[in-house]
Amino acid sequence: MQSRSARWRAHAVPLVVAALAGSLLAPSAPTPAAAGEHAVDSTWRGLGYNQDPLFRGAGDDTPGNDEWTDAAFQQMTQRVDYIRPGLVRIMINRPWFNPSGVVGSYAWDTPQMKNVFRVLAHYRQQGTSVVTGMWGLNDRAFYTSADAARLQADLMAKFRDQGYSNIVQYIGINEPNSGTGLKYGDWVTATTNLRTAFGAAHLDANLIGGPDTAEAGIAAQEGDLGLMSVPVRNAGTDQNLVWRADGLTGFSARLYRTPDDTGADWTFQTSKNGSTWTNLTVAQSGPVVTYATTPWYRVDVSARTVPTGTNYLRLTMPKRDGIERAVSTITLTTAVASITDPMNDLTQTVSHTPGWTYPGGSAANDWWLQSALDRQVAQHEAHFYVHEVDLGSPPDYPEAVVAEAVRQLKAADGGSVILGETGMKAPGDGDDKDYSFTSEYAHGVRMADLAVQEARAGVDGAMAWCLDGYDKAVQCGMWDHYQSPGKATLRPWFYTWSLLCRYLPSGSRIFAPAQPAGVRVLKAKLPASAGGGWTFVLVNRGSSPATVSMTAQTGTITLDKYVYSPDRAPADPATGFPVPADSLRASFDNGHDLTVGGNAVAVFTTAH
Repeated sequence: MQSRSARWRAHAVPLVVAALAGSLLAPSAPTPAAAGEHAVDSTWRGLGYNQDPLFRGAGDDTPGNDEWTDAAFQQMTQRVDYIRPGLVRIMINRPWFNPSGVVGSYAWDTPQMKNVFRVLAHYRQQGTSVVTGMWGLNDRAFYTSADAARLQADLMAKFRDQGYSNIVQYIGINEPNSGTGLKYGDWVTATTNLRTAFGAAHLDANLIGGPDTAEAGIAAQEGDLGLMSVPVRNAGTDQNLVWRADGLTGFSARLYRTPDDTGADWTFQTSKNGSTWTNLTVAQSGPVVTYATTPWYRVDVSARTVPTGTNYLRLTMPKRDGIERAVSTITLTTAVASITDPMNDLTQTVSHTPGWTYPGGSAANDWWLQSALDRQVAQHEAHFYVHEVDLGSPPDYPEAVVAEAVRQLKAADGGSVILGETGMKAPGDGDDKDYSFTSEYAHGVRMADLAVQEARAGVDGAMAWCLDGYDKAVQCGMWDHYQSPGKATLRPWFYTWSLLCRYLPSGSRIFAPAQPAGVRVLKAKLPASAGGGWTFVLVNRGSSPATVSMTAQTGTITLDKYVYSPDRAPADPATGFPVPADSLRASFDNGHDLTVGGNAVAVFTTAH
């Protein structure tokens, strides 16, 4: 029996994600607006990818010792020119330009650097913005030294002198919080040194971004970067946080715990004078697992009234070896006000015992927000991978998670927020990671879904891992560039990712309309450089077709319709590049129906 298509009216609405609202498993739908256009709060810089700038010749087992052949370079540039990325991340290895290890003595004519310069020159010619930085530098003594800062400033000065003005951000080392042994304070020291070195080299310190941390763990606490954690394995006594609110009438709370904690022994007490305490009985929800490699469990404490005359509330976390717990938010209510403490510092508490760490408690969570609150960098950048492939987590959780993290970062200092790496977490570890999922048809839908959710969540840009692979063991790309031209087959996700890079260009104004269940919806007002028209994107994770009524003040326009579905993905036979499946002429001023098939992506655009 043929299934009926779902119908949904998707007017322009604001994206609303509150720290205390709803469950990650069932995120609240955006709230419809009565009228008018409501844009996502972002300065859109576009989608792109990570790229290894080296050429790895098929006949040479030594990575990077070959210069690009003209044929291989032409294949790569033809494909990236079709993609039209908004952002490209290209990281540099120290031995490529400093093989001697002596700071100040550089070799800019190595095969590796010739490759780097050739790739950068092409992106400069195309007007593509580049984010760069360095792999490695993980030795703490060197990383925190003035020499390391000078090394990086000398690299950026060389790029400046070569005329690569399209380099828009320098992010230092890759994932300093992931298996390096470095601490946040080390990154602060290195970044402070880097600003000094940039100044000495007459480089703009506002180019410095970061901290380039591995933030996949934000899913463990649903995007809440401001948690106060109690690592009780080293605590000698009970840990307390105390709030004062004269005339307190009630409170509610959200807490998290690690899997090995029952969460049964944290307690709340009230006091009239701050010295005599009375235990409170509270009702709390059952633990709800979150989605991460190491999941935490969310527990909500229901709204609770307190005795008349209460002026103090205390949360006590008893000593328990080997576990970690965190408080996400506390909302205090009086007769005249309701105040929510987001727990991103301790200024709203009147006293506390030692042992609380800020924020997050986990190295995967605490650098991004801390750097924003400290005003360490002007451009915020980190990595976010989702667990749909390796853990089977629901595909609809990234938007709420990322939106909460972005909200906190932008509230801290208003800086830009980009994802320097994004994609699906590969099963396995290290060299044993299995990237076979990148060759599946479904990966084209997964990556389009992720891009739409991240754009709706308010990021200013995101770069997929990766363009064309890093070596034969890391088959993460849209093709593998170590294969000879003519044999470097495009993987299915090239189809959708290239369309979204191309037709959601930098400078677009992003909108997040209401969405039917299982369907992701995005619309974008394009900049004048792209014709000033519109792009509408529908991603359907369900098996049945869906129809969405899209509203925008367009007048009568003509759009190309691109389709990526199990039985239809029209492409140029010579290049494999997407071609329109159809065209549409309509006005969206009063709403117009758009359709997308099951397990499919549809992109409607006025751009060419």
